[in-house]
Amino acid sequence: MTFTTINTPELRLKHLASMSASLAHRLEIARAKHDENLTALLEREYQQLMADCQSTSRPSWAESVNNWLQRQWENLADTMPNFYQLQIQEEIAEGGRKSWKVHYPKTGQTLQTESETEMQTWIKEMYWNA
Repeated sequence: MTFTTINTPELRLKHLASMSASLAHRLEIARAKHDENLTALLEREYQQLMADCQSTSRPSWAESVNNWLQRQWENLADTMPNFYQLQIQEEIAEGGRKSWKVHYPKTGQTLQTESETEMQTWIKEMYWNA
């Protein structure tokens, strides 16, 4: 039998969150039953779990959380029609000069330009190639 282990920060985050939720539930039940021995064991297990979480390097942990939250946000936004639609505003100054402001909600990027060609190029690069 062959096993493959995939150890990514994201999977580690999910695993630790699952373990933490399970432990919290078990601890709640032990306290409700006034089982002091089991409560003490579970509290020690919780301390070990927290020590394991803290031993994880901060940047990769924070990056994992950020990436996971970003994907969750994108999944939610994908369910809403027109959520990521480009927002284009054309403005005409008193002298008759045109300018455009383009905002892409998915990436949060914005372009403000007086060149229609620059605007079109930006849209092709940011929106159609995303």
